Amino acid sequence: MHPPIASTPESADTAVHRNPPENYMNKRALVVGGLALAVTAGVVLAIKAAGKADAGGFLGPGPLLADVNLVLEILLVLGLTLGMRLARSGNIEAHRVNQTAWVLVNTALVAFIMVSAMASFKIASFKALADAGNAITVLHGLVGTFTFLAGLWLVLQMNDVLPPQWHVQRWKALMRITLAGYWTVAVLGIVTYYYWYAA
Repeated sequence: MHPPIASTPESADTAVHRNPPENYMNKRALVVGGLALAVTAGVVLAIKAAGKADAGGFLGPGPLLADVNLVLEILLVLGLTLGMRLARSGNIEAHRVNQTAWVLVNTALVAFIMVSAMASFKIASFKALADAGNAITVLHGLVGTFTFLAGLWLVLQMNDVLPPQWHVQRWKALMRITLAGYWTVAVLGIVTYYYWYAA
């Protein structure tokens, strides 16, 4: 997604610090992202192992795990928006690391919270979608699935994990759409939380 960084006649030490090689940036972003995923998964699994997933949460009406998910979802979209500003300011390395970390945090939330939550959600028929809570939950799941896949694809592309022939050519447009998707998912998540636990 980003052109290789050209070498300069500066000293090796200065070049490493100012313009680290592309592979170095990729590895750094993936390591930071992997740590973010591991920490998020660890927190979720620790809550489940302690039998606290359905305990009272800190936001009020919902269980602890739902509160943790909602707060992290809000922090996630704010973090990704910060990443957009980093890219616009020309700090591509920080943008890459930031976006990779937050997208992998989202991956942990999807894998360890959202999949089981959506699997437990059942509707008897399409008529059930006439209920606002059911309709919003389904919409949340659909938009969330697209956004999750698009975000993960972009991160794999920007870190050169995907082969070049799989790269999305209009990646800037996809980035904007995906960020809008994350904001939509966050708003729908808040509304879904309300219908599930507060309404």
